[in-house]
Amino acid sequence: MENFKGRCKGRKKQVREKRMLQRYADVISDTVFKRLFGDEKFPDLLLYLLRHLIPERKISSIVYTSQEHQSAIPEGHGIRVDVECYESETGARFAVEMQALRTEHFHDRLLLYSTYIIQEQHDVGVGISLEEIRNREKEEKYSYAPSYVIALMNYDDNKSSVEIKHEYAITDLGDRHLMTDKIKYITLELPKYHEPIDSPAATVLDKFCYALHNMTTFDKRPKYLEGKFFEMLFERAEIAKFTPQEVMKYERDMLTQWDIDDLRETVRHEARAEGLAEGRAEGRAEGLIKGIDKGRSESLAMVARNLLKSGMKPDDVADNTTLSIEKVLEIQKNL
Repeated sequence: MENFKGRCKGRKKQVREKRMLQRYADVISDTVFKRLFGDEKFPDLLLYLLRHLIPERKISSIVYTSQEHQSAIPEGHGIRVDVECYESETGARFAVEMQALRTEHFHDRLLLYSTYIIQEQHDVGVGISLEEIRNREKEEKYSYAPSYVIALMNYDDNKSSVEIKHEYAITDLGDRHLMTDKIKYITLELPKYHEPIDSPAATVLDKFCYALHNMTTFDKRPKYLEGKFFEMLFERAEIAKFTPQEVMKYERDMLTQWDIDDLRETVRHEARAEGLAEGRAEGRAEGLIKGIDKGRSESLAMVARNLLKSGMKPDDVADNTTLSIEKVLEIQKNL
């Protein structure tokens, strides 16, 4: 691992130089994805995406909600999704995740997310008043709005299929009839677009996947990516329009991704030299990556504690550490 440690030196400078060569940021990164699709001041991009992913719903408008979900069990672990909202008219819920790396239990995680989303509707009743909840309690004790868990994947999740979009539901194993039509899981595989993007046969989702997967390579918006949606997408992804805090967060995202990519390749190389199977090599890499993520989280929490002790406001601490404001407030509470 000495080679990996040596290559880490000077990474910040390399990341900054690479970023300065880009006009548009990598949409796959956490900071940029949330800037494009998680900003309640600019809901049009997420609304446009949902309308094309779920055209049968004819979604008119959306309202953003908190991404934090607490476990009903005091000792249990909560979850946090990237972006979450509900449909204004019907209360239908949408949780959207950006998944940059293949992980072993990602589909299980999507299933777990849906249980939290449904349970919170049962407890609270998103989008309806308390009076209305009380009126419905007897008649609709187990009622909940349609709920969708959506994953944008930056890898080929179904190698046997050429389809970009996959929909999953809970069905009977025999005749495949739906147990319920209120829970659906949708995955979108960004690298798997079918047609040349300037071809008339290319769909909006083809073009969307192509744009997200290749955003850093463009020096301007291509003519074949036309229309209001792509105009907004490219405008929001332009690094020159980021705040200084967003630029700093984006550079940290890039640094983390470089470290993960480099570590993964180093471990694979060493594992091959030791004669380990590819699966075991990948498992070793994933274990070390989890260690990096845990170490970074602990370091950021320590920095946040020190900044809060110095008198810095929680909002400013969140901006300077890339932690969520909810996490910063939790740290402040425990000081």
